[in-house]
Amino acid sequence: MSLFHLKILLTVILLVLITSCKDKSKTEQQKDATGITDTLTSTSGKSFLFLTEWFDKVGVHKYDLEKKKYKPVWWHPRENVVMLVYKPGKLPTYFFTADKITSKGNIPAFSGLKLFIISNDLSEIKQIDDIGDGVQFTARWNDDENLELLFTAVDKTIANYVNQYTKVYDHYGKLVDSEIRTFDILKSGFPQLVPPRSPSLSPSGKFGVSFKQDSVFLKSAGSDSLEFVSVMKHNLNKLKWSEDEKYLIISTLDLTNETVKTKNPETSELFIYSLETDSLIGAFGGAGIKNFVTLNDLLIFDNGFNNNCIVSIFDLKKKKIVNTIKTVSGAGLVIIPQI
Repeated sequence: MSLFHLKILLTVILLVLITSCKDKSKTEQQKDATGITDTLTSTSGKSFLFLTEWFDKVGVHKYDLEKKKYKPVWWHPRENVVMLVYKPGKLPTYFFTADKITSKGNIPAFSGLKLFIISNDLSEIKQIDDIGDGVQFTARWNDDENLELLFTAVDKTIANYVNQYTKVYDHYGKLVDSEIRTFDILKSGFPQLVPPRSPSLSPSGKFGVSFKQDSVFLKSAGSDSLEFVSVMKHNLNKLKWSEDEKYLIISTLDLTNETVKTKNPETSELFIYSLETDSLIGAFGGAGIKNFVTLNDLLIFDNGFNNNCIVSIFDLKKKKIVNTIKTVSGAGLVIIPQI
């Protein structure tokens, strides 16, 4: 074989090897991408999201109710998730990250706040806003079930002015409304954030809730009689009716309670009332905030503070806790409650 033909042969072999390597690399990339998609795909009613640490950073995780295991949905080595806004299986999920969260007196401050959206099937995650720095923030679902973000920031030109921002995002993460209100804190004090909505009337209008001093009562439309639900030790925090109106869930909260810094804090309560049986089927007190979500016949809530914060899964039909998520660093549904 001549030197010329040998060079051609070697060139052909080299091209074949390069093409083969590219095809193998492409196949591996496709395999990896498919694996990620499968991991993030959520089957409605079989999983839910919560927060916990992974390698010292708080991220969003998915818990599989059948396998009783969880795995990361979103995690970043330089970001901490500071709030998760979520309704299982219905709306897109939003979460906030921040470079730092501190407290100035009784007012929390944040820096580098960012807003992300996760699609309903968990297949797409993207940043939709860069909020920046401020002194307090909260987020909730409005009447149209769009995300409503409220936060305040010190005015950059007048020292005693603070600006309160309201931003509304639709199901695609698009900003659809915004408003700024300015307050002179020397005259009117520091503006308070609007608390989450807690409708005392059920969606159908058949039932309502009445509060008399420290007691809760259920009332039915067309009737003057009241059904006693429970006595509350703390102020109302959140009230929710199940979609089928079979259950009423009430949480209370008092983070200024004198027991907060003791070994056994008494800061919150959670009451689960069955409208079908006119009876209280679950009651939990003690530490934590007790944020909760409902999923089919399950009530999922967090309990406790710091590393001791856990997520409990309560079966509404069986009237008992059927599983608990415990992690080394603590777990929460909206935040990981800290004291």
